[in-house]
Amino acid sequence: MDALVALALSIGILIAGWTYLALGVAALPVWAGIIAWGCFFAAGGKTTGLAKTIASNLSGVLWAALALLLWNRFGGGVPMLSLLVGLAAFIMVIQAKIPALSFIPGAFLGAATAVSVVVGANGTYTSTIIALIAGAVLGYISEMLAAAIGPKTATV
Repeated sequence: MDALVALALSIGILIAGWTYLALGVAALPVWAGIIAWGCFFAAGGKTTGLAKTIASNLSGVLWAALALLLWNRFGGGVPMLSLLVGLAAFIMVIQAKIPALSFIPGAFLGAATAVSVVVGANGTYTSTIIALIAGAVLGYISEMLAAAIGPKTATV
């Protein structure tokens, strides 16, 4: 089977399991794991993509949490929230000077996921973090599984 079919098969099987687990006993936001899974591939895959995905996603969660905390402490309001979101976005971009945090989209997706889970779905930061890490790890596993079942390169 070709490499793309192998990857599709590995992701299809693993994502079915992830959905079953997350929506069942784990009670985790399925979409958060899927977002991190996509980040893993967008960050280049392999161990480097895994590390960058986890670091950037979790940094985004941190900056979103801090922005929301400060927003509440300063009394709320759209002007304050706008300022804090702008500051968080600045930090998520500037932190890319650190190699482990250089995947800027991962930070933005981590922040957006945290806000959607915590504010939009009445979830927790803990469930967000667990789901993001699980999704990144599942991306890595799906890549490894695809390599195991996909085409083998000829050795000379």
